[in-house]
Amino acid sequence: MASKPKKRAIAGCEGEGGGCSESKSMIDRLSDPPDQVAHHILSFLTVVDLVRLCCVSKRWRELSLSAPCLNFDDIPSSCRSTCYDRLQLMTYLERFLFHRGDNKVQSFHVNWERHYMDENETVCICSSEHYRLLTWINCAVRCNVEVLDLKMALYDPEEAPFPSSVFLCGTLKSLVVDMNFTLLRTPSFGFSSNLSKLQLKDVVIEDERFFKWISCSCKFIQELHLDQVRGIETISIASSSLKIFRFFDVFNTSHLSISGEKLEDIVVGWYVESPSNSSLNICAPNLKVLSWSGKLMNHLSLGKFRCLEAAVLRLRPDADEVDKVYEVLCSLCKVRALMLDEATIKAPFSKGSMRAPISNIHCLTMDTGRITDELVPAIASLFKGLPNLYILCVQYKPPLDGPQSNTSGFDMGYWKLQNLAFIDQLKVVSIELCNDSNVIDLARYILECAQNLLQMIVISPPQDSDAVTKKLMGSKIVSGATVVYREREKRG
Repeated sequence: MASKPKKRAIAGCEGEGGGCSESKSMIDRLSDPPDQVAHHILSFLTVVDLVRLCCVSKRWRELSLSAPCLNFDDIPSSCRSTCYDRLQLMTYLERFLFHRGDNKVQSFHVNWERHYMDENETVCICSSEHYRLLTWINCAVRCNVEVLDLKMALYDPEEAPFPSSVFLCGTLKSLVVDMNFTLLRTPSFGFSSNLSKLQLKDVVIEDERFFKWISCSCKFIQELHLDQVRGIETISIASSSLKIFRFFDVFNTSHLSISGEKLEDIVVGWYVESPSNSSLNICAPNLKVLSWSGKLMNHLSLGKFRCLEAAVLRLRPDADEVDKVYEVLCSLCKVRALMLDEATIKAPFSKGSMRAPISNIHCLTMDTGRITDELVPAIASLFKGLPNLYILCVQYKPPLDGPQSNTSGFDMGYWKLQNLAFIDQLKVVSIELCNDSNVIDLARYILECAQNLLQMIVISPPQDSDAVTKKLMGSKIVSGATVVYREREKRG
């Protein structure tokens, strides 16, 4: 039950004779909010602040020790600079956890970096932190934690595996583990997990059965993030509840299979070492968003994404993989918004004869470097297969050592000869450009031929801004479109 507000008398001396006014009452706003409100306030504090707050009053000590949100992040570096400081800090924190007892822990966040000795130190005693950190995790599990976020750089991750008790915690709903290659063993299949979100980074998976456990025992999981998981070559997941899947990998996994009726959002960043010996299988008939970057696998099975709304492709195809890129585009036949990088545009459309199998696209974003003479025919071929396009965005990221020439071989006459079907319905254009003729002539073609254009945003680097503006302002705009000129901000 929430405690009742306490009042305290305040005497005010007034008048020439120093007489005191009548006592007035005032609510002590620090000590008197209801427990639920107080706990919400405390949820924004780190655990170090909670330890300090225990010294303020008996009530705040009780509130601090019963706070459901424990944040071991953002501990000042000065508290962890030397072995002695770290030892003292851990002792304080463990004493705090001891006095908490079994009070409910709703969320537990830990961000703990290993100790790197200064030059004047000869012996480091902090390797024992490994076991103490694992004790903290077990404490959170004992207190029926719901959200567990663990980012720890351990000293010897092979010395002790990740606590299996975490996966057997019936209250746990969200788990994030980022622990420099600590070993995750396959949990018991007899336990039905209530996890809705699982995020694993830089961990070692004991065997492939771990992903079978996710498929079979995690009946409520909706988000799964796998980032640089080690130890296995094949990942196979089939889930009836999964909605969001994130996968990032470099040289570890060879085969990935993900399937689910409820999958709506998939992000894959995969740079396999041997694409010829790798495979990707996606079965997600209700997928809405797909983002894929990296190499193409030798064996692809994607099906048709008939509910797809948006897709991003940043592929790195080899010279002989034109058919594979085209196969991927065919899978996106119903997509409405698409982003392609330069390599993905060049591969299937470089000869200028292949039409895009993605005619339903309404919004196209191209992420390119300079619009060179080699790239223009590919872009034109892509445009010819997009009769329903009405939003176009050209993002320009010139390479530092990119070509300084061959960017002036295609003028407005070339674009007019293409008879692009979408030009009459194009509504909005955002185009980043520099003082290269090819891209400026593309912008001029749009201004002078797009009858229903409403707005064009022109973004150019400061050194080219005046020249670009002068060339485009000389265009005879066929529509009543508003043209906005902006300077591009420096990119880090």
